[in-house]
Amino acid sequence: MYRVILLLLFLITTTLLVAQTDTTTFKKTGFSFGALPAIAYDSDLGFQYGALANMYWYGNDYPNYHHSLYLECSRYTAGTSLFRAYFDSRKLIPHTRFTADLTSITDLTCDFTGFNGRETRYNANYTDRNSNQYITSIFYAHKRNMLRAMFNVKQPIRDGKLFWQLGTNIYKIRIGSVERSKLRHSVPDIENVYDKYVAWHIIKPSEADGGTDTYLRAGLGIDNRDAEAFPTHGIWTEVLLAIAPQQFSSDHNQYGRLTIYHRQYFSLIEQRTVIAYRIGWQHKLWGNIPFYLLPHWNTSVLGAATSQGLGGSKTMRGVVRNRIVGNGSLLANIELRHIWGHLYIKKQDFSIGTNLFTDLGMVTQKYKVDLSEVPTDEYDTYFTGKTEKLHQSVGIGLKIAMNSNFVISADWGKALSSNDGTSGLYVTMNYLF
Repeated sequence: MYRVILLLLFLITTTLLVAQTDTTTFKKTGFSFGALPAIAYDSDLGFQYGALANMYWYGNDYPNYHHSLYLECSRYTAGTSLFRAYFDSRKLIPHTRFTADLTSITDLTCDFTGFNGRETRYNANYTDRNSNQYITSIFYAHKRNMLRAMFNVKQPIRDGKLFWQLGTNIYKIRIGSVERSKLRHSVPDIENVYDKYVAWHIIKPSEADGGTDTYLRAGLGIDNRDAEAFPTHGIWTEVLLAIAPQQFSSDHNQYGRLTIYHRQYFSLIEQRTVIAYRIGWQHKLWGNIPFYLLPHWNTSVLGAATSQGLGGSKTMRGVVRNRIVGNGSLLANIELRHIWGHLYIKKQDFSIGTNLFTDLGMVTQKYKVDLSEVPTDEYDTYFTGKTEKLHQSVGIGLKIAMNSNFVISADWGKALSSNDGTSGLYVTMNYLF
């Protein structure tokens, strides 16, 4: 299947490269609308089918836009369904960037491999029906239903480059054992990692079913990129503080979390070749973060339906989704990006690009785990006894963009350690950062 998809992307690439045109005089104005069947692929979720649309109003500020509305209704073959509306505006409130997101995700088999990265064992053979070590395809999974609302306002402090921001995230999450009757294929009725963690009280009984949580976000930052969709130079740095009051938690959890992002872009060939990197660090300052929110990264911008990891399409490509989870973690992505050519059809600018990348991450602040109830004869199945160290993946990608902002992305990544996974192919939207 990988070969078929990559061959299709190669054919698209060669077709677009036939017609290259000078881009210096192109300027999109007014309204732009992109709609596609939501046909995509994610190694963690399966094939996606449904519909999506992205509407832009540019005014006279192309490639930046005044307003953007993204709508998606889709489903993955592994059982995940997604309903999302994301609104982003620079003009709705004078001198203020306003974003709002409402997302509902039903995930029949949300990845769960444990906590603290390398301390836990991941064995792909346990979920491979063709392996003599096969246990069940849902060995590393649990059910998760998530409803999320996010709001954020950002306002410049000086010269439009420095800014402050305020926002909030509201979550209603329901967790449980995989509902085997809802799966497309039969699986053995065997306890998996999540079931064991609940039975051994590694996951607290009060958190095992999920909960309702709200956190408030405040931050400072600087953004002097020349463009947002495909920056060629500049930096984008943010320092975010999230505070979750116990009054807004169904389990009376309260915590503080600090998140720092630094993204930087260097142009090697003007408007064509760019080196880009992102460094993210997230750290718990106080309190207790419920286990089901540990994978979520605090962010002011949602380029995808979720902001979670480490592992998967938006953090570490090729690494199993949510593989590297703790109270605090470090993330780094480095990409070499190149735009090969442009094709103009009916006043629309289509471009084709590729990217080489490496993704790195590790747990820097452990989640406290009590292993006292783990039976001795089962320890080696779930735990390694090793200390955490850096995880890494490498890969290559293809990008097809319409009017710079509507970007179809295909990335293939390979984990460099078998304890993190094998490889992953992700056909999604937008550049990673």
